[in-house]
Amino acid sequence: MAAIRGEPVDRVQVSFWLHNHAAEHTAQALADETIRLHQAFNWDFLKPQSRASCFAEMWGQQVEFTHQRETPPKISRHALRSAAEFANLKPADARQGALAEQLQALRAVRAAVGDEVPIVATIFAPLMVATYMTPGRREDVLRLMREAPAKLDHALAAIGETLAQYARDCIAAGIDGIFYATTVATQPLMSVEECRRFQRPHDRAILDAAASAPFNIMHVCGDHTRFDEFVDYPVAVFSWATTPGNPTLTQAQKRTGRAVLGGLPGKPQIGGMQAQALVERAHGAIAQTGGRGHLLGPDCSINPGTPDQLLRAVGDTLASG
Repeated sequence: MAAIRGEPVDRVQVSFWLHNHAAEHTAQALADETIRLHQAFNWDFLKPQSRASCFAEMWGQQVEFTHQRETPPKISRHALRSAAEFANLKPADARQGALAEQLQALRAVRAAVGDEVPIVATIFAPLMVATYMTPGRREDVLRLMREAPAKLDHALAAIGETLAQYARDCIAAGIDGIFYATTVATQPLMSVEECRRFQRPHDRAILDAAASAPFNIMHVCGDHTRFDEFVDYPVAVFSWATTPGNPTLTQAQKRTGRAVLGGLPGKPQIGGMQAQALVERAHGAIAQTGGRGHLLGPDCSINPGTPDQLLRAVGDTLASG
């Protein structure tokens, strides 16, 4: 928490997050995998890696689960048959179904690791959730944005109401914040005006629902993001990929006045790195911030099969000074 406030710390904090697709089918399996990672690496905070489909499952999405760590589940039935059905979407009960299951997992992790390890719950932005819900995926959503914006607005409000309730339930359960993610707010996909209409209002409703938490994180995913559209968001930490078209760690600190989370590569790059190269990347990132207001982590989730010794290398180096 001192790092989040920009205060001096004994060392820079570090965490990673990665899918184990074989261990995301149930609340207990997700909790067990998160606890295993905690025991193996002693990361400074935990982000239980919920399956990506769990939000769309609230509206009937069905998936074929996998028993392979690195193989994502397949969608067997989309929540909606076509983009036109967005016009009829209604809020779901966040205390039932897949989100109730995620909350159960979060509670189990909290009980196992105690109160001193911060835990953040992943929540996808409504616009991101919408891209999972139809066979046309992102293309359906972008087309609706331009051809029938009122229909999309209606759907995003319904999704947002559901996720706001989930955010409140997470905070009430003792979770320290939300890791709020969007993958659509990039320059190639959305104009500034579209971002302000279809992204921001629904984001703010969910972030307001989690406002009492001290560790809310805004994650803007992708290259060439609309990062400047988020700098006034009421969060404690910003996370994004330090890749082409995006700010550096130093630039983001100056633009937001908040702590930054990042400096290490995500998938697929990290999977092919050697330990020394990753450690050098960590030291280079810390040099940008002077170790103040900085949590060390990846651009996005990392490869499920990332070798344990690669992940330990960073933590061991920081712990030894």
